[in-house]
Amino acid sequence: MKKIAVLFIIMFSIISCKTDKSEQKLFYKAVNGEDIALLSLTVGENYFFGQYEVRYGGSSKDIGEVRGDIFGDTLKGKFKYLSYGGSDKIAPFVLLKHNEILKLGSGSISTYMNIPFYIPETLEFKDADFQFRKIDRKAFEKL
Repeated sequence: MKKIAVLFIIMFSIISCKTDKSEQKLFYKAVNGEDIALLSLTVGENYFFGQYEVRYGGSSKDIGEVRGDIFGDTLKGKFKYLSYGGSDKIAPFVLLKHNEILKLGSGSISTYMNIPFYIPETLEFKDADFQFRKIDRKAFEKL
């Protein structure tokens, strides 16, 4: 009986250690002309991951997973997705938090050891690119 109790305590400790209580689930929407981008993020203390979808004029879309690290007001990582053409792709993904808005970064892309990244001198956060505004879960699920 003692062995079962000890085993139960060990399993409970392992499970409780794996959950990060500081994680937040956030939902965003951005519109740029006829294009719409949807972003659901789980954000921890210094990391993020989630789903990202870009709908181009309502007729095609890129959909996949984002993940990366948080450095101050910058979320920097990668977007692994299935393009509208049907091929798997990986692209750099950078967001700049400005007040309550997340601005999508763009720039010239280079690759190192098969990992794409923006060349630092070319990275910009243009007002013409997607600017994500927070929405609630119910509104996100309706989209």
